[in-house]
Amino acid sequence: MSRKKQRIANLSITLVVIALMLFAYFWSVRRPIGVPPQAPPSTAVQLLQRDEGEVVQVMFYTDGSREYMTPFYDELGRIQWAHSAGFDLNVHAARDKVRSSWLLAATDVAHTDVEGLELSAFGLAPPMLTVESLFDDGSTHTIRLGSATTDYMHFFLMLDDDPAIYLVNAVLGERLQSGVIDMIELALPPIHIEEAIYIRLTEDDSSPVVLAPRTADMAAHPLDGLIPDIGGEHLVMHEPFFGLQLSTSRLIEYVMHPMTQFRLLEVAELVPQSLVPFGLDTPVLEFEFITWHGQNDVHLKFGDSFTHDGVELIYVKVADRPHVFVAEREHPASVMGVEPLDIADRFLALIHITDVEAITITAGGREYLLTMNHIPDSFDIEPEVNGRSVDADDFRTVYFHIISLLADADVEPFLPHGLPEVVITYHRIGIPDFALRFYDYNTNFFAVGGDNGEAMFVTNRRAVERLLGFIGDLL
Repeated sequence: MSRKKQRIANLSITLVVIALMLFAYFWSVRRPIGVPPQAPPSTAVQLLQRDEGEVVQVMFYTDGSREYMTPFYDELGRIQWAHSAGFDLNVHAARDKVRSSWLLAATDVAHTDVEGLELSAFGLAPPMLTVESLFDDGSTHTIRLGSATTDYMHFFLMLDDDPAIYLVNAVLGERLQSGVIDMIELALPPIHIEEAIYIRLTEDDSSPVVLAPRTADMAAHPLDGLIPDIGGEHLVMHEPFFGLQLSTSRLIEYVMHPMTQFRLLEVAELVPQSLVPFGLDTPVLEFEFITWHGQNDVHLKFGDSFTHDGVELIYVKVADRPHVFVAEREHPASVMGVEPLDIADRFLALIHITDVEAITITAGGREYLLTMNHIPDSFDIEPEVNGRSVDADDFRTVYFHIISLLADADVEPFLPHGLPEVVITYHRIGIPDFALRFYDYNTNFFAVGGDNGEAMFVTNRRAVERLLGFIGDLL
């Protein structure tokens, strides 16, 4: 073919392509308005459509057993659902279980008439589950759920007084068959330290750690007579070291943060006959958290640990619920082994100088009276030691060393023999005096006891001796 003929052929092909494109454009533009592209017709069948508020009760019959769910209104006027067993339910799971009692659609019709069919082949004779809904006008609606299809994408379903067999989504079939164990509430109340008025941490074979607010009229039980406007940062230790100041940051890091991250995974047993198989008859750890308003109280008991699919799990009991739960062990395990002094500031008596009018220190047959002499309407002082005026800055340095004495370690509680080697008494303004007594323990430490004389921890002997030297330098 000559070049001229080749150019003519190429031009002709180009013109044909352009013509086809123009035809397609004008056809789409001039297509009649309001005529959408054709789509395959939907095969969905609406079987029931009523209002949730019309439902009075939903009954479930399976294998000769009967259970039911009833609606109620919560404090916000919303419809919630309760189970005949009386357990705490997850509101979403409970509603999913009963939703088909007022709203039900099939994806398709398997057979328009069951005449001549063997219903047992569809799991409908007898049905796997029968659901009967009772409405406020006295009418009822009954669903009979059959078996799953061979591809497990659908379930067979029939309605009373309807000869057809319908196909419903597998998700709906599974929800209808879910038991109360699948609806149990797994969420725990939120834990906020600022709401706490009582925290108790108990490990097996260990003394409990009890935290509660500092109050002058503390009753025998830490919850008696407390006022609700003092939050978690005002907690002090009540057991085993009464009155010991807490380190809020370490309390949050070692205890509160792990427990706020803790989650229940599933129910191990709905109503166990015994807690022994789960190690919950003697828990390895208990965590009790009580709030001033009583809305978010939590009391957890932890039992035996086990491993499943490479994950370390632990059995959990919520004190006021009958179930045994399963959770990951990671977060409660990080709380296990926390020592009382791990969450304390370790100061033996961290008392602000503005709350003290004088301090008496007796040691080695000598007595020192440190008097602040606060100047009214200011933070200034005119200090004295044994009646002798001293420099205010030097006095504040000595006071800093007094309140900086630390509980360096805890010891097995014991009642020391003999008289204390050193006694530091805080004469506080408007409240009773507070005394620390230092007893001989060994060459490196004093054992420290409070007003009752029982020693629970030790402090560095050299720090106390250095303090006495500073006081002597003031005179």
